[in-house]
Amino acid sequence: MRFLVVLAAVAPVLLSGLAHADEPYVPPAFLTVTPPLPAGADLASVLRLDLAEALRLAVLQNLDISLERHALAIASLGIDAAHGSFEPTVTASYSHAGARTPPSVNLEGDPGTLLETTNDSWALGASQRFSTGTRLDVDFGNGRAKTTANSAIEPLNYRSFLSLRVTQPILRGFSPDLAIPRLEILRAELGSARERSRLVVAIAELVERTESAYWQLLGAIYRYDLAKRSLGLAEDQKALTQRQVDNGTLAPSDLIGAESTLAGRQLAMLQEEEAIERATDALRGILNLPRAQWRRPILPTEIPTFAPVHQEVEAAFAQAMKARPELADLALAVNEAALAERSTDNATLPQLDLGVEATATGQDSGYPAALGQLGTVEARGWSVMANFSWTPLQRATEAAAAIARIRTTVVAGQKDQLVQKVWLEVREAVRNGDSAERQVKAAATFRVLAEKSLEIEQRKFMNGTSQNIQVAQRQEEVANARLAELTALLAQKRSTASLLKATGQLLDQRHIELGLRHP
Repeated sequence: MRFLVVLAAVAPVLLSGLAHADEPYVPPAFLTVTPPLPAGADLASVLRLDLAEALRLAVLQNLDISLERHALAIASLGIDAAHGSFEPTVTASYSHAGARTPPSVNLEGDPGTLLETTNDSWALGASQRFSTGTRLDVDFGNGRAKTTANSAIEPLNYRSFLSLRVTQPILRGFSPDLAIPRLEILRAELGSARERSRLVVAIAELVERTESAYWQLLGAIYRYDLAKRSLGLAEDQKALTQRQVDNGTLAPSDLIGAESTLAGRQLAMLQEEEAIERATDALRGILNLPRAQWRRPILPTEIPTFAPVHQEVEAAFAQAMKARPELADLALAVNEAALAERSTDNATLPQLDLGVEATATGQDSGYPAALGQLGTVEARGWSVMANFSWTPLQRATEAAAAIARIRTTVVAGQKDQLVQKVWLEVREAVRNGDSAERQVKAAATFRVLAEKSLEIEQRKFMNGTSQNIQVAQRQEEVANARLAELTALLAQKRSTASLLKATGQLLDQRHIELGLRHP
């Protein structure tokens, strides 16, 4: 009979909620303001954070992201290192030698005499490798010889020479598009681009984790506030029961039920206070706050507003295929595999280098005169050359080429796997978002009905037609309904972030500046 009375009282509210299910969600009053921190928190040192500031601190200070940034810096410097193979090289040398030796032929001197010889040589050289694979070598050498041998042109002689040599690979080490000669640079550029994509992936994951931890902490504070409100209701009910016992309208034994409910609510408050500390530590860890600041309470100031996101699965998937950094990273991996395959195929070719060299020589008893003769280029020479080498069996190179082709196939398969994973993630994110929106509205209806039932039960208790246990049950239902609405609303916030991450829009929507340097 009592159930029918309650049902008759709340039926209009239920029907009204169903009739207006499509109306905009209006949060209850307790969800429109940031609840206070537990008593005893150091409010003077509290760190107030909105979501944007929490995300900024996480991206700036998180240890995982810091390590990823270092990896990107290393990869970017690898490009400079790869360009080093095309930097000019300059060499210089000097040597001095002296000897006293007997003549080896009569022309050099009389037998029994010792010939004295001193030699000095100094040289400069420069070489340059170009992106075509061409190598240019320039050598400038000088010699000074002094001897007592009769066979010498002059007792003191200077000799200078200048040579220019150009070498060009034709088969191995060369390709018409110049990809093979620039292989190390292309690898370094792809490696740097992949590290950049991985950093974007890591930051997107961090932003999602930070949002989740932020809402988790705010939810813990709200749950503490709800536990505090439930405690207040239990205290009011106990006081009311005490007055009725004092007036003789209730038996003293009825006070036990009110006291038991009050004790349970006090325990719940202590548990929620501990949950706040755990959630705060989780957020502190993600933000990588200095240890000296870990004593500071954190108060999230963001209000969990309801912002439904309606998106079709196909449209969301198309957006993900354009914007997901994981797909960009895998596309770079495909390019890396293709480049490795080209490199190993090129290595199976014979080595054939063509070259040409021109020389000029100057010689005189004085160094300026020798240089002057060098400048006239009268004593000159030239040569052409061809160097060929080949490993006929090709076991190592063909095996390496086969391995590279298999890896290309593997990477292509990984791309199919990733596309399938993205498809499933997008479907789940869209489904979770739709479900979270419905749950928020359903939880709101549940909360309205629970509050109405509590009002009815409290009036009945005042009239003496209900007992403490029924009132406590209705209070518990209100607490659970409010908690369910809070949980649903925070789940909807997290599902929105998950959908944005699944479609590759999270960083843009959160206005995250990555500050990445493009080589």
